[in-house]
Amino acid sequence: MSSDLASKLNFVDFGTICNNCSMNCCKKFYAVLLPEEEEKFRNIAFDVETPLGSVKAIGARNGKPCVFLNEKGFCRIYPERPFDCRLWPLILYYDFSTGEKVVYLDLECPAVERGLISKEFVERAMDVLKNTKIDENWLKKYTLAPWPNKLREIQRFK
Repeated sequence: MSSDLASKLNFVDFGTICNNCSMNCCKKFYAVLLPEEEEKFRNIAFDVETPLGSVKAIGARNGKPCVFLNEKGFCRIYPERPFDCRLWPLILYYDFSTGEKVVYLDLECPAVERGLISKEFVERAMDVLKNTKIDENWLKKYTLAPWPNKLREIQRFK
């Protein structure tokens, strides 16, 4: 069962967009788990250290792809994937200087580069993010987790 927040993103289905992607984010990146998702993935989650403490994550690590990626490059747990997997290539960060939440588009995603992420998806995801309580302490740690940060800001909100 996906977390409450992840389930609010059930409308996200990049199957057709990501189908022929050779980069495959699941081979390159990790997904930080919400605190409510940690128990579900406790046997395979690993720690990612931040200056504010560690967060749990699943996905690519030490040059190896996510354990849930099958031989054809598809996610074996797609309907139950965590919040971070559902939201990407959008990323929600915390701005430590203003206290705002900031939504970015990750330019590392080939679908972003090719203009395949629809305005409707971004608007709908923004609506979920703005209308859902996200633990601020978790968000601060998430923001500080090491990431390539090839990002373009989309929107800010309190």
